[in-house]
Amino acid sequence: MLSNPPRTCAAVTGLGVTCPIGESTAEYLRSLTSGRSGIRRWLDVDERVLSRVGGDMSDFDLDAHFGRHEGRYAEACLKRARRSLRATPLAAKLTASAAMQAFADAGLMGDVVDPHRIGHVLGGHNLQLRYQHDNFETFREEPDFIDPLFGLMALDTDVLSVTSEVLGIKGTTMTVGAACASGNLALLAGLDLVRSGRADVVLVTGAAMDLDAVWLQGWTIMEALAYRSFNDEPTRASRPFDRRREGFVPSVGAGAVVLESPAHAHARGATAHAELLGAYATSAASRSTRPDLDTQVLAMRGALNDAGVTADQIDYVNAHATSTLLGDAIEVAALKAALERRAFRIPVNSTKSMLGHCLTSASVLELVATILQIEHRFVHPTINLEEPDPELDLDFVPGKARPHSIQLAMSNAFGFGGLNSSVIVGRARD
Repeated sequence: MLSNPPRTCAAVTGLGVTCPIGESTAEYLRSLTSGRSGIRRWLDVDERVLSRVGGDMSDFDLDAHFGRHEGRYAEACLKRARRSLRATPLAAKLTASAAMQAFADAGLMGDVVDPHRIGHVLGGHNLQLRYQHDNFETFREEPDFIDPLFGLMALDTDVLSVTSEVLGIKGTTMTVGAACASGNLALLAGLDLVRSGRADVVLVTGAAMDLDAVWLQGWTIMEALAYRSFNDEPTRASRPFDRRREGFVPSVGAGAVVLESPAHAHARGATAHAELLGAYATSAASRSTRPDLDTQVLAMRGALNDAGVTADQIDYVNAHATSTLLGDAIEVAALKAALERRAFRIPVNSTKSMLGHCLTSASVLELVATILQIEHRFVHPTINLEEPDPELDLDFVPGKARPHSIQLAMSNAFGFGGLNSSVIVGRARD
C-alpha cells in the first residue's frame, strides 16, 4: 500500500536536444531507433590525456544549427540568440539551442504565456571547464589577454541566464547541481514548482559540460573512464552490461523539456508528449564514488510512491547504466530489489551505449529518449552488448530496437557522492 496519495503530475509539452546523436528530436529519434553511436576520437585534447574517445561537440556550428531549424523560432528570439550566443562558450550554445527547440515544440514562441509565470531550472555545474582551462592558460602567459567577459561567462549561472535571456523567461530561475544526477534533480525541482503553483510553465535544461583535459585525466586516473581497449574503435567503447565494459565514455550534450500543469496546457491548447508523474532523490551520506545499493533502491521506491504507482505497473526502465563494472552491477541489483519480479519481465536499456555519458545533462537527455520511446511504441537497443555478463540477467534489449508499448516508465540517474535519483513518466492521457 502507498504511504502517500498520488500528487499532481506535470505535462511534458516540449522536447529539445543538442547532442552527438542528434541536434533535433527527429534526428535523435532516428539514432535511437537505428542504434547509432555518437562516440569518436576527441578532436582537440592534450595528447598526454589517457582518455582518447568521447562524445565530442567541439565542432558545433551555431549558424549551421540555426539554419537547419529555419522557420521554427520567432524572429525576435532568433535575433536575441544570434546576438547573445555568438561569443559565448560552447556549454551555453548547446544548452540554449536545446532549450529553444523545447520552447518551440511547446508552442511558447512569442507572447503566449506571461514570462513572469515561466520558470527555468538548469541541471548542471562546472559547465565551463574548457573555457576556464583555456583562460587559465592564457593568464599564465599574458594576464591582460584573458577573455574580457571571463568573470561573467565562467559562471554556471551565465548558462542559466543567457538561456533565459534568449527565451524571455522572467519567473523563478535556478541551477541545481548533483553530479550525474543533476538532470533528474532539476526535473524534481521543476515538478515541485508546477505542483506548488509557483509557475505555470517550467523549462528544465540539462546543461552541457564542456570537458577539459584535466578533468578527463582525473577521471581516468580514478579508473572511472574507458580508455584501454577501444581507442581505435570509439563506437564500441560504451558497452553497458557487457562483460568487457571498462568505464564510462564521457560526452558533451544538452537536453531540455518544458513542464506545465495539465490544466494550463489544456487551457492554451498545448499537446503533451507525456506526463512526469513523480520523482525522488536520496543521499548515501558519503563522498565515495562507490554506488550505494540501499539508497538507489530507496530512490526508485520513493519515485514510485511519489507518482502513486506500483512496481508492477512499470513497463520499461531507462537505466543509468554507465558501462562501469561496479555501477552496472549494483544498479541491476537495485532494480531487482525495487521492482522485484517485475524487473525480469520488462526491458531495461541504456541510452549511454550510443550517446556516452553526458554527465550533468544525461538524465534530461535520457528522459527525452524515454518519452520518444513511449510516443513511438518501441525500445531502443543497448548497443555493444556483445558478451553478456552472466551476473547481469535482465532484458537489456541487445542488438536492435523492437516494438514495445509503454504506459509507465522509470528513468534512473546516480551521481558521485551517493547522489541517487529516479523519475516516473507516463503516456499522455487523451
